[in-house]
Amino acid sequence: MTFTLSMRHSARLAFCVALLAAIGGCDVQSPARTAHTVPSAASASPAAEASTTVKAHNLTIYGYNYTDTGIGSFEVNGQGGGNLQVSEPTAGGGKSTCCATVFSPYQQPKKVKIKWTRDLETWCEQEVVLYPPLPAKPEYFEVHFYRDGHIELAVTEVDSPPRLRLQASARGSRHEDEKLNVNNDSKFARCTLGYR
Repeated sequence: MTFTLSMRHSARLAFCVALLAAIGGCDVQSPARTAHTVPSAASASPAAEASTTVKAHNLTIYGYNYTDTGIGSFEVNGQGGGNLQVSEPTAGGGKSTCCATVFSPYQQPKKVKIKWTRDLETWCEQEVVLYPPLPAKPEYFEVHFYRDGHIELAVTEVDSPPRLRLQASARGSRHEDEKLNVNNDSKFARCTLGYR
């Protein structure tokens, strides 16, 4: 009989200790784990807390077409950028559209899918790397199409003037003589018939 009471007493005592530890917030951690514990929000510095906060930036898409012919439509990760005429010395060739989303903090290069068509039949797709850092107040997501077929990206606080100051012909292409207009879309991109 004494043996049964001892077991009950031990079980109750263990239960009470566990309950008190849970209610009282006792923290039973090994010294090695305690050394790597992240400080609470109250004790963390504002700079450290801000650096871990992820913020979404919805940026205005703006395209620049330094190629020889117009682009019927382009996209940034599936978001429409509109059409782009060939650039002129003071204009990139298109209008701004909404929106490309980027997240900060932004510390690693990211791949962005750019998709475009000139005739609304053949669509080309190229993965382009966007390099950090982001500016303090990001507003614009710029897509620069070059004549040799490569594309460059930039995130800016203001819409930039064209990187190349090129003349356009009266016909809306780079050269009046159509035979001089080159298309290098498939040089760095995968182009297919139809939108995929």
